[in-house]
Amino acid sequence: MTTDVATSPSTSASPCPGGPVHAMHAWIALPVIVVFLWLDHFHLDLFRQVAGGWTGTGRTLALAALGYLPHWLVVVGVAALLAGPRRAAWALGLHRPPVRGFVLALVLTLPMLAALAWHAPLTITVDTPHALLRQAVLPGFGEELLYRGFLFGLLFRFAGWGFLPAALGAALLFGGAHLYQGGDAAEAAGIFALTALGSLWFAWLYVEWENDLWVPVAFHVLMNAWWLLFPAADNALGPGWFVAIRLLVLALSIGVTVIMARRRGGLRIRGRDWLWGGERLRA
Repeated sequence: MTTDVATSPSTSASPCPGGPVHAMHAWIALPVIVVFLWLDHFHLDLFRQVAGGWTGTGRTLALAALGYLPHWLVVVGVAALLAGPRRAAWALGLHRPPVRGFVLALVLTLPMLAALAWHAPLTITVDTPHALLRQAVLPGFGEELLYRGFLFGLLFRFAGWGFLPAALGAALLFGGAHLYQGGDAAEAAGIFALTALGSLWFAWLYVEWENDLWVPVAFHVLMNAWWLLFPAADNALGPGWFVAIRLLVLALSIGVTVIMARRRGGLRIRGRDWLWGGERLRA
C-alpha cells in the first residue's frame, strides 16, 4: 500500500518534500535500533578523551564538535539513506520553523520558571553562557534528535511500530541513560521514572504537533535552562515541589495540545495507532 501525501486528507497540510511516500517497511527497525545503540553507547566518549578537562569556550566548542556533531551527522545520514536526501529533515521532524515550538514552550514553562525563581537564587557566573549551551541547548536538541526524532520517530512513522511500543522502548533507554545521577537506589529509581515519563511526554507532543520535533526540543532546552539559572538540585529528580511543578507543565501542555488538536479535527494518535504504526501519521 502506498500513500500520496499530496492527496491524503490527513497529510495534505504538511506534504513530504520530494513527492509521494512509499509504504512502511518493518526492516527499517533493525538499522535504526543498531545505529541508535551504537551512538548511545559511545555518547560523548570522544569529547571526554580529548577535552574532558577543558573549560570555557574551548570546552563548549569541543562538546559541540566532538560530542554532538558526529552523532547528528550519522542520524541525518541514516535518515537520508532511508527516506532520501530531500526528505531527511522531514523524516526527523526538523522541516518546520522552530518558532512555534519555542513560543509554546516558553509560555507553558513559565510556571516552572516562577517556582524556581521563588525557591532558588538566580545563579549567574562568567561561565553561565557556556553552561547554557553545554547543559541546555546541546543536550536538549541532541537528545530529542536521537531519542525522539531518530529512534522513536523512525520506528513509529516508518517501521510500523505502534506509539506505545516505540515510545516505551525509547523511554526505558532514556530513563536508563540518567540512572548514573542517582546517589542511591531510591533516588536512581525516581530519576528513572521521571525521565522515562518525560520521554513518553516528549514523544506524544512530537506526534500530536504534526511531527514537529522543535516542540519537544523547545520544552527540553527551556526546562534545562531554567533549572541551570535557578539550581534546585544537582540531579534530574530534585525536591518534591519541583517534581510537582514539572508535572503541572506536563498537564498544561497536554491540555493545550488537546484543545489545538480538536480545532484540527482531533488527536492524531487514536485507535490502532497506539499499537500499530500508521502511514497517515507520517506528515
